[in-house]
Amino acid sequence: MGRRHVDISELYDLFKERKDCWFVCCDIKEQMRINEISHKTGDLAIIEAMERMSAAAGDSDVVFRIGGDEFCILTDSREKSCAEGLAEAIRARNGETFSGEGREVPLYLHITPVRPESGRIRYDELYTGLHRALLEGRNAADAPSADA
Repeated sequence: MGRRHVDISELYDLFKERKDCWFVCCDIKEQMRINEISHKTGDLAIIEAMERMSAAAGDSDVVFRIGGDEFCILTDSREKSCAEGLAEAIRARNGETFSGEGREVPLYLHITPVRPESGRIRYDELYTGLHRALLEGRNAADAPSADA
């Protein structure tokens, strides 16, 4: 079954309907390095990231791009374990390669499950919150461990 496509107004309606559901936010690690190969390769990395997310997502989940190399899955679940399972399925593919400009290019994604605070959802606040969650998740992943 193919994934349903939604326009921005439908997506906003889903944000309101699923206000207590989880998001899985992703962004491409080292997108600038990939773009140095070529912008076409950078575009292929974006497509590959979306395909990995779509492969992990459930039939009622919605995969969308929030800008640049940043993406989200809006789940249809209020369970954190569902979002964590999606994140793990996507993370398991980190390091797999895609073909670009005759090269095999490894692709890694930062992945952060997040649930916005319940209540009234305004798009601008949600968008800002998703970006903040990605940044916080990226910084936590890049921080040295206490064992180091």
